[in-house]
Amino acid sequence: MPVNAIKLRNRVMLFTEPVVTSKTVAIGFWFSVGSRLERDGEHGITHFTEHLLFKGTRTRSARDIACAFDRIGGYVNAFTERENVCVYCTIPGGTESVGTALNVLCDMCNNSVFPEDEIERERAVVKSEIASVEDDPEESAMDRVSECVWPGQSLSTSITGSSEDVDSITREQLLDWYDKYFVNGNLCVFAAGMVDSDFIAEKLETLSLKSDVPIEFTEQGFGKLPVWKNGFNFIKAGFNQTQVFELFPLAMPVSEKDYYTAAVFNAIAGDSMSSRLFDSMRERSGLCYTVYSFFTFYADVAAWCAYASCDNDKAVSVASLFIDEIEKISRSGVSDAELEAAKMHLCGEEILGSEDMEFRMKRMQRNYSMGFNLNDTSRILECIRSVTKNDIIEFIEKLFDFNKMAFVVYGKSLSMKSKRNILCRKK
Repeated sequence: MPVNAIKLRNRVMLFTEPVVTSKTVAIGFWFSVGSRLERDGEHGITHFTEHLLFKGTRTRSARDIACAFDRIGGYVNAFTERENVCVYCTIPGGTESVGTALNVLCDMCNNSVFPEDEIERERAVVKSEIASVEDDPEESAMDRVSECVWPGQSLSTSITGSSEDVDSITREQLLDWYDKYFVNGNLCVFAAGMVDSDFIAEKLETLSLKSDVPIEFTEQGFGKLPVWKNGFNFIKAGFNQTQVFELFPLAMPVSEKDYYTAAVFNAIAGDSMSSRLFDSMRERSGLCYTVYSFFTFYADVAAWCAYASCDNDKAVSVASLFIDEIEKISRSGVSDAELEAAKMHLCGEEILGSEDMEFRMKRMQRNYSMGFNLNDTSRILECIRSVTKNDIIEFIEKLFDFNKMAFVVYGKSLSMKSKRNILCRKK
């Protein structure tokens, strides 16, 4: 069934995708706030606020919130990104469970009270989460990579902030942030599965939710647009494995056609077990266990990244092979067989994902936020299948500007000889 979009009387945008064969519902409350809006003295405040949404409202304790979802056999969670916060749940279908979920989610997002004792307990939990990120080589490396390619800019600041940042945040700051960006912020609600669109709309409109104009997630209000920094970076870190990244910026905005072309290209390059990078670096060379590629999209900038994790003594070989493979794709393009295999892979992923209501809910949000049509699964499969070899060739020509390439090696110190061997690969 088609996606329904409606702007409610309280200015909340509601999107629903009824799936008649589903017995479950996924609901997501998406707020236009993230670490990108934070300034000095505020780093980590969005993520901290997200945690505290679960710690009690005027009429519900933290346990009441947990029990409400446990009793209907569902689950509730949330996450913070650089431009969004999402509070979401997956529950059994039916007006009773959907009504319960909406009541609790709206209460959390409109009436949270941030008790002092809960703030201090959760402060310790958030600091523990930060420590776990710092202990994870891949996660900690991702933050450092952002700092390399968008240095000194809000887009590259850590989502969680540091332990020192979290220690400095006061209850008054948290309440002000919550009031500005949650109670009176920009809210879109997405629901997929066994949903009654009219019931959800009516329920949301009876609750005291408010929504304001969308936030422009650009650096314009702060003097500049995000500026990409190319070049080679060697960052010392105390992990056994070395992380290697090769990145290229992608011009925004991206059309719907370009988005699916990018997805097909990425499946060929590094997003599957038969991809160029996986086959070359793991299967044929045995240089690493983990290797893949991905796109990162923000409101006004985007990037493609190839990533591998390897032993320190293999870092030069991995870096060299990365550059070789990307140059080969840039120079020779892709084969017809690779193109068809990539499209089949993506179509299969889309069909599998369509069985998951949380996947559908997040897909709606992605399409809306990027200005795409709110397509259903069948239309998305058509978009994937419509990508041609010429589309891929033109996309590769735009993406691989080696004058803009950024390269990051994150791990144990490399010898000067090893660094020179990597640097000599500059085009």
